[in-house]
Amino acid sequence: MLSERAGAVLNILVDQYVSTAAPVASEDIARRSATKVSPATVRSAMSRLAEEGYISRPHVSAGGIPSDMGYRFYVESLKEVPPLPSSVRKTIGNHFRQADLDGDAWSQQCASLLSRITANLAIVTVPKARTPRLKRIQLVYVQEALALLIIVLQEAQLLQRLLPLTEGVAQDILDQTSNTLNERLGGLSHPEIEANIQPLTPLEERVKRDTLGMMRDAEHAGVQEHHVDGLRLLLDQPEFSESSRAREVVELLEERVLLESVLSKAPQKDDLAIYIGGENSADVLRPFGVVVCQYGMADSLGGTICVVGPTRMGYAEVMSAVRYLSSFMSQLIVGIHGGAPPGQGQIAP
Repeated sequence: MLSERAGAVLNILVDQYVSTAAPVASEDIARRSATKVSPATVRSAMSRLAEEGYISRPHVSAGGIPSDMGYRFYVESLKEVPPLPSSVRKTIGNHFRQADLDGDAWSQQCASLLSRITANLAIVTVPKARTPRLKRIQLVYVQEALALLIIVLQEAQLLQRLLPLTEGVAQDILDQTSNTLNERLGGLSHPEIEANIQPLTPLEERVKRDTLGMMRDAEHAGVQEHHVDGLRLLLDQPEFSESSRAREVVELLEERVLLESVLSKAPQKDDLAIYIGGENSADVLRPFGVVVCQYGMADSLGGTICVVGPTRMGYAEVMSAVRYLSSFMSQLIVGIHGGAPPGQGQIAP
């Protein structure tokens, strides 16, 4: 447990290091302290911080650099996150008013704005149903003993596959089968369809089984459609200035390894999650800090917003931007689709 003085020294050190990316000397901390304190007292506190793993120092007389644990203490000690400046909020509103009224355009705009506000990499997924629901089934005759099964999920996702049959079936029978299943299963999620035990003909049962498989595949399909912005801003950071480090980041993005790892960190609810360096379970994320949040309608339609930067990022400012844009995106979706956002307050004008 850090003393109040050691905690204050650590927080000043983190603020200064985030700004300069250079080891912070005791004299600098003493000058920035809200209370009068000598450099010698600060040096003593820094020695304690180094012993306990909150900072590292190349040698005894060198300045301090925050460790992952030091950044975590800093984040946890934030009493409140400052709101985005009104000028930034106004800019966000103006940009969204010019965007098309669809989730893909909103996600692209959100990623662009978030990367510029935070000067880091932003990833925003396109909103989709958290649990896909069946809207309509259609069966189309292809040739004898072969039909095309088309299913439309709510939010206009269309899936199709060829359906081999044990015997020839005319189009009117296929239409009758589609109509029956639409009446009984329309609007249901795949767990609800599985639980539906109404009697079905063998053909209806076969179509139901294939529909369930397609819905499961859609729900667990690879990386959700998304937009990435700010790679250049991330690579401008001193931590990635070496060509080899920059190349590693680009390769991680191209191979989608970074994306899959980041998106898997999204909290299940509307909480804001922060992962710092070694706190990330995936090795590819160890050099990074990640701030991630869900947006959308509770238990219905939504996506993920996140910022990826060096562990030396301005966490308070990034948290503020992610929270604001998450709330903004949620209310845009609610305005179009109805429902309730996931426990988020109204956005400020």
